[in-house]
Amino acid sequence: MVLPKNGTKVVLTASEIEMSHFGEDPFGAFAGSFLLIPSFLKPLYMPKEEDQLSKRSRFAPYGLRKVEALLLDNGFDETEVAVVHPSNLKHFMGSDTRVVGVSSMDPLGIAYVSLTYSNMFSLGSEPRNRREFRHLLRKSPIAKVHDRGQAKVIVGGAGAWQVAGQTARQTLGIDCVITGEVSPHLVEFFHNAIDGKPLPTTDVGGMLKAPEDIPLIRGGSIHGAVEITRGCGRGCQFCSPTQRRRFSLPLEHILQEVRVNADSGNEMIILATEDLFLYGLESPKFIPNRKAVVNLIDNLVNVPGIHYIQPAHIALAPVVADPKCTEEVAELLINRARYKRRGKPYVTAEAGIETGSVRLFKRRMAGKALPFKVEEWPEIVKQAIGILNDNQWFPLTTWLVGLPDEEEEDVIATLELLDDMKGMNLFVTPLLWVPLRPSILSEGSRPQIEALTDLQWEVFTRSWKFNLDVWRPSLRMNSWKAFASAFLVPIFGSLVYFVYARRNPAASMIKRLLFHSFNKAFFESA
Repeated sequence: MVLPKNGTKVVLTASEIEMSHFGEDPFGAFAGSFLLIPSFLKPLYMPKEEDQLSKRSRFAPYGLRKVEALLLDNGFDETEVAVVHPSNLKHFMGSDTRVVGVSSMDPLGIAYVSLTYSNMFSLGSEPRNRREFRHLLRKSPIAKVHDRGQAKVIVGGAGAWQVAGQTARQTLGIDCVITGEVSPHLVEFFHNAIDGKPLPTTDVGGMLKAPEDIPLIRGGSIHGAVEITRGCGRGCQFCSPTQRRRFSLPLEHILQEVRVNADSGNEMIILATEDLFLYGLESPKFIPNRKAVVNLIDNLVNVPGIHYIQPAHIALAPVVADPKCTEEVAELLINRARYKRRGKPYVTAEAGIETGSVRLFKRRMAGKALPFKVEEWPEIVKQAIGILNDNQWFPLTTWLVGLPDEEEEDVIATLELLDDMKGMNLFVTPLLWVPLRPSILSEGSRPQIEALTDLQWEVFTRSWKFNLDVWRPSLRMNSWKAFASAFLVPIFGSLVYFVYARRNPAASMIKRLLFHSFNKAFFESA
């Protein structure tokens, strides 16, 4: 496919940070939301993948691939739709361009990770996600075709709600913001934009009710993302996916998208789901359908060209409800594990612990305990992590700080649970609670980092001490990581503290972590 002389009718893109696979490391991509990367290092840290002849992206965000598929399934030709990395927009924006579709997970940098750690560690004045998104819409060729009235800009994606307000739309040059799920009526918006018909300033995407409504992707997705379930049903008040109808995608649908990724050059697959153990779920009490889950993984490991399989999320209660399911899945996934610790592979996925407080848990997320009682939550967590560890499964866990109605006793309970888990293998990620939309708590006021109490800061400090104790020794197994651990990290950490962090609310935490991990002499002169 040759480069279009006058651009393509429809251009689909996302910010540079969201179009990068970060060296095929999905967890490394989390840091990309708040670390400022010098331009000369971007080819190493944020490599782009493109077809050398067509300049189209080999890999793109999964949601963007769904929009592309929806358009191609409904009358658009492949020559009319281009999925493009921001650096290649100049090759596709021309006199024929009529619509620019932009996908975004976190356009203003106010989601969990970016909001929390851009406030603590970023060396800039704004979250990196926000900077990248603004640059895409106002500093790239998109601004030129939009401002002269030639093309309409439509923004969608999981974070589109952040820019749905009038001020954000006008400042960024957005004609239409679509929140919710990608549904067939989106095609009408693109046709209307091309024909010069008016677009709504905001629209809530249709709620998909069946797997048949979901188009199959045509090109590779970032990190090989492939959806296996949609929705959840546990009813956590801070979560948006639980607002969607829950269903599992048919096995052949999943396998076909995995093959598309393999044909595109992806060696890794991320199973997009709120909980791997939801696949094929039949039990109203959330007891896993072991046969369905194991059969799914068994089929995936046999797809040629796929070397790594990474579940996105798991819930902890199903691990305790059916330890055998966890064991059988681990036996299959361990041979497709991307990560190693001390030379041995391990399986990982994100798991939400959120709090050690039974009172807060019962009020805000009681469904996470099913099929067990709410009062058993701390014990469920400890049992689940133990079972996972026994099967070479080391989860990345999230803990929320600042949930509405959180009191001192709740924070103390969280610290006690964290202390009880010493000696276990997991990664602990404390996050500020964010009122995501849509969710039951979407109208709440997020906690301000400057207003965190000493106990809440203790959750952050103790969590990262936990991580340093568990994971830093394993870095010595790799020479360059050992060098970074022993020399570069303390040097950089000290510079951050002395040049920047002393004026930051996180200064005390950073200083304590550096004391804990490195030579106290760094601060003897402070």
